[in-house]
Amino acid sequence: MNKLYVIGAGPGSADMLTPEARSAINASDLVWCAERNDALVPETKRRPLTPFGTAMDEMAQALERGENAAALLSGDTGLYSLLPLLVKHFGKENVHVICGISSMQALCARLGINWQDAKIVSAHGRALSKNALCHFCRTNPKTIVLLDGENNPKWVRDTLYEGGLGELKLYIGEKLSYPDEYAGPYEDRAYDSLSAAAILNDAPQADVRQSGLNDDSFIRGKTPMTKSEIRAQVISKLGLAPDSVVWDVGAGTGSVSVECALKCPLGEVYAVERDADALELIGQNRDKFHALNINIIPGSAPEALEGLSAPTHVFLGGTGGETEEILKKLEGFGRRIRVCATAVTMESAQLYMKLLSGYADLSAAQIAVSRLEKVGRYNMFKAQNPVFVFAATMEGKV
Repeated sequence: MNKLYVIGAGPGSADMLTPEARSAINASDLVWCAERNDALVPETKRRPLTPFGTAMDEMAQALERGENAAALLSGDTGLYSLLPLLVKHFGKENVHVICGISSMQALCARLGINWQDAKIVSAHGRALSKNALCHFCRTNPKTIVLLDGENNPKWVRDTLYEGGLGELKLYIGEKLSYPDEYAGPYEDRAYDSLSAAAILNDAPQADVRQSGLNDDSFIRGKTPMTKSEIRAQVISKLGLAPDSVVWDVGAGTGSVSVECALKCPLGEVYAVERDADALELIGQNRDKFHALNINIIPGSAPEALEGLSAPTHVFLGGTGGETEEILKKLEGFGRRIRVCATAVTMESAQLYMKLLSGYADLSAAQIAVSRLEKVGRYNMFKAQNPVFVFAATMEGKV
C-alpha cells in the first residue's frame, strides 16, 4: 500500500508552498484539503477535508486502490495540525510527512523577531483559557497565539487588560502571505479569522506567581478568613498541580481560592459560597489578583456543586452541616480526588476524623498560632484560635 502524503500548505499563498510540497501535490492522484487551500490543488484532484472522519475513510480507500493520496494541512504539519490523528489512524510507518511554513514563522519573520524562546499556543478551534493565556504572557518573553474568529485579536487584547497585562506589546498578523496581509501593532478594528498574535514581555516573571500571601493583601470585610498560616498548610496538603481543578467549598473571602488560583494557572478554581457579602469579597479579591481562573458559584453545597467540572482537589472550609453529602458527591465521580478540610470545633473535628478515615493518606494536625502584636510599649504574642487541618485522598471508589 502506498504511503499517505501529509503536506504542510504554509500560511496559504502559493508563493510560500515549498517545492517539496508542490512536487507531492503534483504526484498525488487525490488531495484532501480545507476550502481555504483549494487554490493550491487542481480541481480534478481536490477533495474536502471535512468532515474529517469521512475524509480519512476516503483516503484509506484510495490507498487500497493503489492511488497516491495526500492530506494538505494548513501551516506546518508539526504545529497544531491534524497530523497526530492521521498518524494514529494510518500508522506512523504509512505516512510521509512534508513540513511547511507555519503562520507563526511568517509572523515572526514579518516582525523581524526570532521565535526559539517563544511559548507557542493555539486558540484556533481549541480551548485556551484567559488565565492560561495571561500566565504564558506573564512568564515568557514572547508568546505566539494562533487565533480564530471567536478567539480573535480583540479577545487577546481584552484578556491582557483583564489580567493586568495591558502594558505588554501586542502585535497581530492577519492574512499572512496574501496580498492584503497585515503584520504590525494591534489596531482597534475587526480582523480576519486567519490571524495570529505575538505578545512581547521585556520582564517575564517566574513560572508560578507568588503564594503564601499576607492576610493584609486581601480585601476583607466581616466575613471570616482562613489565616495565612492555615492557608499555607492547606495549600501544602492539597499538593496542587498547574492544571488542577479545585473546589473551594465555603470560600469566605476567597483567600484560599486566590492562593489555589495562583498555584494552578492552567487549571480552574470554583469558589462556592452562599453569603452575599462574602461573594462580593471573593469577586473583589479575584479582580485584585487578576485570578481569571476563579469561577464564583453562589449557593449552598451540595446543591451548588451541580454541573461544575469534576475536581482533582477539594478544600472544605465551610460545609453548612452537609459534609457527608458533599463527600458522597465526590465519591460519585469515581476518580482520584485530594480532599483537605479545616475545623475549629471538636464536633467538626470528630466528624472529619470519622468520615475521612476510610480514605488513603489520612493526616490530621492541630495548629495553634500566636502572633506578635504591639501592646503599648511592649511586643506580645497573642494566641489565635487553634485550627484542625485534615487531608486525605479518595482513590476513585464508587
